[in-house]
Amino acid sequence: MENNKENKNNKNNKNKKKSPGKIIWKSIKILLIILLVLGIIGGGVVFGVVLSIIKDAPEIDPTRINASLDLTSTIYDSEGNLIEKIQAPEFRTVVKINEMPKHLRDAFIAIEDERFETHFGVDPRGIISSAIDNIKAGTIVRGASTITQQLARNVYLTLDQKWDRKIKEAYLALQMEKALTKDQILEAYLNKINLGRGAYGVQEAAQTYFSKDVGELTIAESALLAGVVKSPTRYAPFKAIRLEDFDSNVHYEVGRLDILGEKYVAVYNEEAVKRQRIVLNQMLKLGKITEAEYEEALNQDIKTSLKPGQKKIEGISSYFTDYVKTEVVEALMTRLGYTKEEAQDLLFSGGLKIYSTMDVELQQELENIYNNFTEVLVGDPEKIKGPILVDWRLSKSQNILDDKNNTIFYLKENLFNEDFELILESGTYEFRDGDLYIKSNKLTPYPKHIDIADYYIIDERKNLVTFTVGSIILPEGDYEITDQKEVKISSRYLSNNKDFYRIDENENLLISDKYFYRDRDGIVQPQSATVVLDYKTGHIKGLIGGREIEGASILNRATASQRQPGSAIKPIAAYLPALDNGYTAATPIDDIPFYDEHGNLWPRNWYRERYRGIQTLRRSVEQSGNVNSVKVVDAIGVQTSFKYLEKLGIINSTDPENDSIVTAKENRVSNDENLSSMGLGGMTKGLTPLEITAAYGAIANGGLYIEPISFTRVEDSNGNVLIENIPKKTTVVSPQVAYIMADILRTTVSNGIAGRAKLNDMVVAGKTGTTQNQADIWFVGFTPYYATGVWIGNDSPKITLTNSSGTAAQLWQHIMTKIHEGKESIKTFEEPEGIVKVNVCTQSGKLPTELCTLDPRGSMVRSEIFVKGTEPKDYCDVHVELTIDKTNGKIANEFCPEDNLETKVFIQRPVPYNPEEHNGIVPADYEFSAPTEICDEHDETTVIPPDEEDDLDWWFPWFPGSWDDDSDNENNNIDNESNNENNNGNGNNNSNGRFGD
Repeated sequence: MENNKENKNNKNNKNKKKSPGKIIWKSIKILLIILLVLGIIGGGVVFGVVLSIIKDAPEIDPTRINASLDLTSTIYDSEGNLIEKIQAPEFRTVVKINEMPKHLRDAFIAIEDERFETHFGVDPRGIISSAIDNIKAGTIVRGASTITQQLARNVYLTLDQKWDRKIKEAYLALQMEKALTKDQILEAYLNKINLGRGAYGVQEAAQTYFSKDVGELTIAESALLAGVVKSPTRYAPFKAIRLEDFDSNVHYEVGRLDILGEKYVAVYNEEAVKRQRIVLNQMLKLGKITEAEYEEALNQDIKTSLKPGQKKIEGISSYFTDYVKTEVVEALMTRLGYTKEEAQDLLFSGGLKIYSTMDVELQQELENIYNNFTEVLVGDPEKIKGPILVDWRLSKSQNILDDKNNTIFYLKENLFNEDFELILESGTYEFRDGDLYIKSNKLTPYPKHIDIADYYIIDERKNLVTFTVGSIILPEGDYEITDQKEVKISSRYLSNNKDFYRIDENENLLISDKYFYRDRDGIVQPQSATVVLDYKTGHIKGLIGGREIEGASILNRATASQRQPGSAIKPIAAYLPALDNGYTAATPIDDIPFYDEHGNLWPRNWYRERYRGIQTLRRSVEQSGNVNSVKVVDAIGVQTSFKYLEKLGIINSTDPENDSIVTAKENRVSNDENLSSMGLGGMTKGLTPLEITAAYGAIANGGLYIEPISFTRVEDSNGNVLIENIPKKTTVVSPQVAYIMADILRTTVSNGIAGRAKLNDMVVAGKTGTTQNQADIWFVGFTPYYATGVWIGNDSPKITLTNSSGTAAQLWQHIMTKIHEGKESIKTFEEPEGIVKVNVCTQSGKLPTELCTLDPRGSMVRSEIFVKGTEPKDYCDVHVELTIDKTNGKIANEFCPEDNLETKVFIQRPVPYNPEEHNGIVPADYEFSAPTEICDEHDETTVIPPDEEDDLDWWFPWFPGSWDDDSDNENNNIDNESNNENNNGNGNNNSNGRFGD
């Protein structure tokens, strides 16, 4: 028994010693089993997910890949009717694979997919290499998509950075590889790829950057294009910048671009060549080119090889739909995180459905009016002598001059001959040691280019038409500017370019048009833009960005052209903020001399009287006085104006670079934090018609600003909503304050200077605007249906207009008459609760007294509306009644003869006005001001005793009762009669005249 127990205990001890190893082994086996099971389950799940994703992949016909290059996006109007299919045929030219040089194909394969010719659509080695590189870098530095995958994505999928898209992309690539040859895939890819600057496909890119066909591209140029694919924005060979932003010390110009009247400079992009070097190195590494070819490509000077091509765009593209496209691209970028090139690619070839806010009938009406612009404004152009609406200054040779006598535009015949060779007259050039020296006003030399002057013609409809001329680009070393500001062109360049110039029979130097760009179409002047807005929804219903423009409407003057608004700024920057900060429509403002910070008399009013004296705020708006507007902004503060303009969508505090308002923080020298900008509209940049129309729309909409939008919804090709475009809303002022401002603008049309904007059977409110020298004229206003803004002006503000803002009001009236046809007549704006009507004195803004009705100019009592609680409670203290000595106009004293006394009603300014303090300037109402001096011509020594009066009667018996009251009246009658006779040329001197002598 004991032995058995002992044996049992020994066994137990042995078991205890083995148990840790067994436990670990068992644990490992269990873990492996669990992992295997989880792997099987996970694999099944992943397989199921992959299957479900593949199931959702679009069905394709890979054999029709070229026909599927584009899924056309479409734009619909506000009623859902198709208005445009978005296509870009002018930006894509399809070419066959055999038309593409082998080195071009090799360049794209080398940098984008080096195993393209051997893989089956997906490149496992590439995926692993990409993963390793990305892990090492800690971020995504390299993609793994093959050319086939990229083609599948570009044709059938969106650009979302999601795993399900990558799975679909790989699946579609496999399908393509089964159905297509490698050449077919590569051909489709090279015709589809986005290569920047709006160029899709290698043929269009060759034209865009080098002005040549794809078959003419060198190895260096092909590698440059292949490098663009990674980022079309970053690696485009040149960038376009505005002329005013061009700095020759920073940028290298490769050409000039004319985008519908606006000059842009095409500048060399060094990043593109850095990328090109990588492509060339990869081509050499893979044996696509030899060492000699590699060296030759490196030595090619890309700077001088770049020759920007002009897009040849045919047909007319609507300004409205162009703006819709711009806004959709912006929304895709800001809301969905797309890059610009991705968003544009999706727009042009992603099959989007875009629902715009356009009212097609209204838009067509606008188009019809602008097609007859000349006839609408001036009637028969045959009866007009000069160019319509243009106030120009001409030199003796008929060139257009600015106010400093500088030539703005040359007459065409003064700049070019019939073959459009540039004419440089004898005496403006000479040859020295074979080099050509030129000094001509027609040329403006810059370090990297020579700018050529622009020119004009007058067309058959009496329109001024201006044309842009580009620059002459010469290689470094062959061109310089001398100390005498001459253009020097080397003999070497002239020898290598025999057709650069020739000398005509008049010894003029003629430069061939082969060496510079010239706009063939021209831009009609003056230009004009109109926006029609449904201010209750923020929906843009109609839009015109220019007149008589053929081709794509790239410069949209309605949405992108900032111009000084002139007096049209006053309601939104001065008077609306004032009404919300203590002013009322009846607040009196004294229109008297005002001075700037330097003590200069400023500003000037437009009317003849110079200064009109006391006027109500309402009357100040109706008559558009400059002084009173400036005084109001001065009183409320420029920063207060800024605060309201931000609420009205004009100041964008989150994106100051794109602001219409320039703050002192952005530019201390030239900014809008001043009385001129806020009170008179003399802004640094200006406002677009869309911006100011939307701001006026807030007044019409009860003080609620609604951001203007051009589209309401964007769907993808499968009908899924990508963007629901709901406009932002901002309360600017109360409905009551907005109503009063609207009513003031109503009487500005009915009683003020904007009478040409009146409509039959429809209430109208609005304001004119004119900038200095009539460079711009505006009318912005609204009815119960629409807010509409109209601008007219020349693209060059240096050319002014013959007509004032009344012409803009006339065009506005014509437009609004047409688009309101068939609408119910509404003769008043809807009045909100909380408005009271009170009789006031216009001179004090207070309750009237009897004296207010006895003003020498007539009754000064008017009915005015107020926000309840702001109506006056006190009585007028400006009108006073005084007895004066009428012989000297001073306040009568106790010694003034009774016959000299006269009781009159005057105005007594709260702040007395003294002409002597203003160089003798008197406002128009100064003659009605109460005198402040007491008569000093009469005292106790001048009083005539009663007995002396009797003696006088004795001395003048023939003048009976000469010193009594009745005789005084008779004498007055005699005086009047004699004066009438003298005035009639009678010439007889009566006794009264002799007595007077």
